[in-house]
Amino acid sequence: MDELKEKLLKANVDGNFFDFIQEVYYDDRRGEKLLPSLLVELHNEGLLNLVELFTSFKNKTENHGFFSVRHVFEEVLPDINAPVKDVADCVKHLTLEAGQDMAAYMLLPPFKEFCKKDTDRSKGLFDISLTNIDQDFDHLSTAIEAGASNDEVQCVNQAIELLTHENELIIQRSIFALGRINYQDKMLLKPVATAIIKSSVSSPTDVILAASMRALFEIVSHSDDLEDLFLDFLNTHSDHLDDRYIHAASEILFYDGKKVSGNVELKLLNICSHTKPENQGTINNIDYALERILKRNSFNDCIVFLERFFELSRYKLSIKHFDSFVRELHNHRDTHLSSLLTRWLLSKKVKLGKYASDLLRDSDKGISIGFDGSYVTKESKGVHLFLARKSCGWFFNQPETAISLIESLILDAPDDELKDIQQLIFHPLCVSYPGSIRDHLETMNESKEERVKQIASDVLSEYEEYQASVKAALKINELSPSEQDRHTYWRHHNKLMSESMKKARSKSFFTSLFAGNESVLLYGNKSIHYIHHGEQKTRQEVPLSEISTSFEFASMHNLDPHGLENMIWQFKAEGCTS
Repeated sequence: MDELKEKLLKANVDGNFFDFIQEVYYDDRRGEKLLPSLLVELHNEGLLNLVELFTSFKNKTENHGFFSVRHVFEEVLPDINAPVKDVADCVKHLTLEAGQDMAAYMLLPPFKEFCKKDTDRSKGLFDISLTNIDQDFDHLSTAIEAGASNDEVQCVNQAIELLTHENELIIQRSIFALGRINYQDKMLLKPVATAIIKSSVSSPTDVILAASMRALFEIVSHSDDLEDLFLDFLNTHSDHLDDRYIHAASEILFYDGKKVSGNVELKLLNICSHTKPENQGTINNIDYALERILKRNSFNDCIVFLERFFELSRYKLSIKHFDSFVRELHNHRDTHLSSLLTRWLLSKKVKLGKYASDLLRDSDKGISIGFDGSYVTKESKGVHLFLARKSCGWFFNQPETAISLIESLILDAPDDELKDIQQLIFHPLCVSYPGSIRDHLETMNESKEERVKQIASDVLSEYEEYQASVKAALKINELSPSEQDRHTYWRHHNKLMSESMKKARSKSFFTSLFAGNESVLLYGNKSIHYIHHGEQKTRQEVPLSEISTSFEFASMHNLDPHGLENMIWQFKAEGCTS
């Protein structure tokens, strides 16, 4: 212990104090953790001035240990003796030096503890905050919070008086502090909430209203009897829908969701539905909030919000930007996901149809899923064929999804629609995807439901006839290109592929990773690489291994691309009014 003291003092004299702290930090963490107590002792005895030292500490690029060294100051701060002005300046300096890092404000809790240990410190900091108003840093809320720990009534009354201050920044910081106090005297809650509401009416700027919303929510959370005050505040400012105010609502929904009642949640969701698409931070908060709401099975609340949000934002943002919500939807494939797909494909809105396909955007061949029968039965005649065509249109490139959705319609479809649905399965699905669709039809052919089995059998028979016709057509010489034409085409095709590969290599991540070095395999069954170590190199032989993947391209893209594209678009847009 004495040895470490000497080394600390010597490092201070030699001018490498922080280098030494960084060197011993992790060893001290694993050992007896003597460093913080020794530093407090040396400082309070006047042998070191930690405040002065850390006020000069910089977050330089080469200083990778900035946060670990700063953490040492966090540990010693509550126990040192120093003028509050000097400590406040040091805390500000170290916080701003941290930049945008999430740990930037970790110094504030220990600084608050420092102020709480002496009432003169919190009073001094309070006076400093009002005498020299710092635009860049908030010491006022720290002073109010620390002071409230010693004399809650006096500090709360002082903060309430500041709500009429001429400087908006002082009002904002006072509101923030009033929302942070852990009230021991519950009789203060209603007067504080009333004062904040009155202040928000007098200064209804976006910053003040956002701060008021957060503070009021925290205050009313201490008592169920005060919820009406918060709802009155939201109703009073229902027309105020600026960015900070909306973001405050999204933060409450995300961070404090478990404390939000049903009435308050609906109000906050309504505010958040006016979020601008470019405010990604707010969108992320809403996404996490919707995930939580869905987990408790409040599916309808989520959908009502999303559809209102899409409408207000003019469909500039897709459902795929709410990825946490979508992931949770996939955990309820047969219920919530199925319901949403059905609802949006029945909406007769092209954008919602596109969002329905976005719900399954991460699956290549698609997933097996059916329509929600409760939605289908409420619709008028023709809905089964309508949905079958929508399935084929929006999920044509995901054949497994398309055929499974259509299969779910077969049992309840009217007889006069069944033939057209069967024809859809044959063309364009089975003709385009003879592999996956035929496999699915074979499975359907073993179904216990006679109607499903009959449809599968009929489509498979029709496809066999189609194949026989194609093979017969291939025997007609006039329909076959000559050998010279085939050779010319393949040369052209190889040229296109070569140019495409060359273009892809130029943008390849792996090509850039290996500085453009490529290996050309001439013969053999191994790949040879040379690893350079300065002027020497090591030869490395790697056995070749097979890498394969498979894709199923729609054959109709080759046979009739324009006709297919027109058909798919007709399916998507059919019956849509917007």
